[in-house]
Amino acid sequence: MHVKLLNKFLVLLILPVFVLLFIPAAASSGNSCVDCHKTVTPFTEEQMRFNQIRIEHLERHVTCSLECHEDRIRNLTTTNYQQWSLSLHALKGITCDACHGGDPTQVTKEKAHADLKNTTDPTSPVYYTNVPATCGKCHSQELANFENSTHYHLLESLKLAPTCTTCHVPHTFTVLSPEDFRTTCGTCHSVYTKVAPYDIPLRAEDLLGKVNRLKFNIQQAREDIYWAKENGTDVSRAEVYTDNALNMLDSLAPMWHEFNLTHFENEIDAANTEVMKAEALVKPSPTPTTTVPATPGFVGLAGLISLLAVSYLIRRK
Repeated sequence: MHVKLLNKFLVLLILPVFVLLFIPAAASSGNSCVDCHKTVTPFTEEQMRFNQIRIEHLERHVTCSLECHEDRIRNLTTTNYQQWSLSLHALKGITCDACHGGDPTQVTKEKAHADLKNTTDPTSPVYYTNVPATCGKCHSQELANFENSTHYHLLESLKLAPTCTTCHVPHTFTVLSPEDFRTTCGTCHSVYTKVAPYDIPLRAEDLLGKVNRLKFNIQQAREDIYWAKENGTDVSRAEVYTDNALNMLDSLAPMWHEFNLTHFENEIDAANTEVMKAEALVKPSPTPTTTVPATPGFVGLAGLISLLAVSYLIRRK
């Protein structure tokens, strides 16, 4: 058990270093975005400390003649690169140009950035109202579901609503945990901002917790199917039920982007129903307990003797 935990710890320790140093370069060889940005990224703790000092000086309008203190933009781009290099986008070779544009085949900064637009430019692909279409180039199902949401309609009409990067932080694109949604959704849905329903943060947290429980239930059913199969039981029907549950589970991530929590919860319940059908076919029956006649104790034995004595006396009379 300790060896397995140690192995897992070593994998978790080594993986970020491997991804940071090898994966982006291997996945994106010949991409000038990566080739350039990785060279300006501070990897050492000391360099990162000096960059933080530089930012603090700039915020206080303190001038400095040292080069490492004079370029705040440099720190921003290096931070973005570091975040991206540890993301799934980096693992899959999705580089800067996929979202920002530019020409990654060019070797000079001026040519590579020729058609880039500032994020505050409404024509930029990463301008907040354009982000769904940009993300949707790869995440088509998520976009289709998001376009059915109230959030999307408000974003289109009022230009004021959550967009993809509201929940998925740019460059890391991490998936929020159930607990994170209490804060994220609560930014808008609260009595203070007067954006109803007020219970959305807690409902979102609860539903994502139910998704995790569904994953556990499916895994448990698959284990029971395995052992039932080992014991010679026909598990074909049970496997169909768990496959149905798995397909429903896979559809939940895109469906979440509709933000229709009632529909989402119904799908979780339907998937759990499929799991229960599988379990009913393969779950080991509890071993029946045999009732052993109780052996009379001292009190019971004394009562029996008393009963026989009374019966004897009645007969004598």
